[in-house]
Amino acid sequence: MIDKSLFQFPRIRRQLMVLSLLSFIQAAAIVAQAIGLSRALVAIWQLRKISALLMPMLVFFSAFILRQLMDVAKNQAATHYADENITRLRPLIQQQYFRLGPAYLHRTGTGSAVTVVIDGLDQVKTYIQTVLPKVTDMIFVPLLTLIYVFYENWVSGIVLFIMLPLIFFFMAILGLAARAKSNQQYADFTQLNNSFVDTILGLPTLKMLGVSDQYEDQIYSVSERFRQKTMSVIKVALTSTFALDFFTTLAIAIIAVFLGYRLIDGSIVLYPALVSLILAPEFFLPIRQFGDDYHATLNGKNALQQVNDLLATPVPPVAQAIDWAGWGADSQLTLTSVDFHYPDAAADTLALHDIHLQAAGMANIAIIGRSGSGKSTLMNLLAGFNQPQQGARIVLDGQPLTSFNQPQWQDSVSYIPQDPYIFSATIAANIRFYVPDASDAAVQQAARQAGLTDWLAALPAGLDTMIGEGQRGISGGQAQRIAVARVLLDHHRRILLFDEPTAHLDIETEYELKQTLLPLFQDHLVIFATHRLHWLTAMDQIIVLEHGRISEQGTLAQLRGTGGALDRLVAEMGGKQDAHFAEN
Repeated sequence: MIDKSLFQFPRIRRQLMVLSLLSFIQAAAIVAQAIGLSRALVAIWQLRKISALLMPMLVFFSAFILRQLMDVAKNQAATHYADENITRLRPLIQQQYFRLGPAYLHRTGTGSAVTVVIDGLDQVKTYIQTVLPKVTDMIFVPLLTLIYVFYENWVSGIVLFIMLPLIFFFMAILGLAARAKSNQQYADFTQLNNSFVDTILGLPTLKMLGVSDQYEDQIYSVSERFRQKTMSVIKVALTSTFALDFFTTLAIAIIAVFLGYRLIDGSIVLYPALVSLILAPEFFLPIRQFGDDYHATLNGKNALQQVNDLLATPVPPVAQAIDWAGWGADSQLTLTSVDFHYPDAAADTLALHDIHLQAAGMANIAIIGRSGSGKSTLMNLLAGFNQPQQGARIVLDGQPLTSFNQPQWQDSVSYIPQDPYIFSATIAANIRFYVPDASDAAVQQAARQAGLTDWLAALPAGLDTMIGEGQRGISGGQAQRIAVARVLLDHHRRILLFDEPTAHLDIETEYELKQTLLPLFQDHLVIFATHRLHWLTAMDQIIVLEHGRISEQGTLAQLRGTGGALDRLVAEMGGKQDAHFAEN
């Protein structure tokens, strides 16, 4: 139940000392409460005067109030500590995702990130604020109650002491079974999130292709498997709870039998027997609560492990800074013998192999190929998210680079993926992504150049309209235009990387967006990954990828009609209708 990484948290020793002190005071209050109640009951049994009850009842009620106050104080201290750590972890997780980049998200799934940042951190908070007080309670409450029971009646103390290892044994056996099932359940929960989030993001495309019903069945299948795993965890949790309740009740019953026989034969007086019987349930209570909360916090423990694994994931190394003023009309970039291998792929499988590429000045370069040919992988490498294998040679304006994860290069790059990220903010704030201090006039001009004028005119608040995170409330075309407006607003970035930006758009929306983008291409280095062949007429150079290799490259005039990779791709993707795309 206790994750060792908890002991690496800031101020954990101080927090445990505070909780230990509060648990010790609470344990003393529990013993005092039992003493007061027992003495009061003995006084009643002995038919003593009412005045004899005043002191025992005062002790009882004072101890009861102190016990509740300590419980509240522990919960508040643990909750405050959990809030502190969640506040500390959230930006660390966000920064880690930023450093790892979209390539990592592509491998692990968007739903996994949603699970960690939203549900996972909430579960971690519950885990921290639950487990820490339970641990200190389980140490001090049984210890103090057992000492006092031994002091008053050693036979009852021996029974309690003998039953304790037996209860821990069954807790361990059932806890291991619950942990294994809970791990499977949490893995299915992450998979369900991945399937759901990815399906929602791609819903327009799925509908357009007519396969939305197929993915609906897939989500149902994953959710049904998650339900079954959840039920199996609940079954183990109920079995564990029953076992704990059974053995604690059995122990209390054995003590009651021993005390009853001893009271009958007169070998013990009423007070030690009564106080031992009252303290017996208190002795087992923290252990039972610990066992019950074990199942309630397993998801939090799994989420904490996932957070730790994420934070421990090596981030791509940042290349050494270079003296470079940025991309200009006379700039040159050369890639030679560039290979890339995904960490989770087979050792002999390269996603990119022997890539040779040259770019000069304000050229427009198209990267085309079938799905899975490596277009997105190459774009992520150029953006600095994927790191090339050793042996690659990258030269930027005469200066060697180890990778594109280089501050000066990335400060000059605007990256527009298939699904631009839209923040939960105003349209103006989303456009200001690269230039937070841009004036309202500059934002309006960028929006107008990006073709957002008609849409903004239809909104009562215009640029001040709130839009939702993950593109809620806007169409794919509007999201792409906001991304284009970001580029138009930042005049400093002269390198544009487009990773199939029109993949999810209908042809009419794509045509309108194309008219917006083409003027932007004139004074930028543009590297445009696409499977839409009509873009090739606007390109100075075409690179055809096949299975992670460049099969051919050159101008459109050089490649068309040679029977090479481009002609084969045109035939497969467009046939005769697209054979004359150069004229359109």
